[in-house]
Amino acid sequence: MIVPTIREDNVTFDTIPSEAERIIRRDEGLNVARNAGVRSATNDWIVIADDDIEFPTETVAETLDRLDDWTLAGLRDFEPLRWVIGRLLIFHRNLWERVGGFDESRHHGGDTDFAIRVEKAGGRIYHLDRDAVPHHDVDTGESMAPLAHLEWLLYLTRRHPRRFGPVAVRIVLGRLRR
Repeated sequence: MIVPTIREDNVTFDTIPSEAERIIRRDEGLNVARNAGVRSATNDWIVIADDDIEFPTETVAETLDRLDDWTLAGLRDFEPLRWVIGRLLIFHRNLWERVGGFDESRHHGGDTDFAIRVEKAGGRIYHLDRDAVPHHDVDTGESMAPLAHLEWLLYLTRRHPRRFGPVAVRIVLGRLRR
């Protein structure tokens, strides 16, 4: 169980089962912390959770029973994105190695980039309902500043033009209609 955080106290760590391996990472950059946590984990099945959720022990256990080495499980992303959000990610170390981990040059968008690279490598995405995981921050899916949001769209479109480009167009058109 890996929890990347900059907070001293966090909801997630207090709700992880005591028998689970617990790794708290405070590295500079969310994706740096995610990768460092995976590298230091002693188990091959990896669970990464944000620091502001109640750890869903039953959901994780049930999900692990359904996964194989080439499937990424995560909470369903906000429309029109069809991948997963990084609030809770479950996968096998082999999958992480196969796609080269999380892009450490990014703070935001590493979860989407990782999921797209999983698909490109022949892996599958298993969606979990966002409502199954109690979240203690505002959950709008629109928390980025406009300039950061544009930069995120450009980053993902440059890296994955065929898969993400059409989604980026839908996002931009949706914003223009508002």
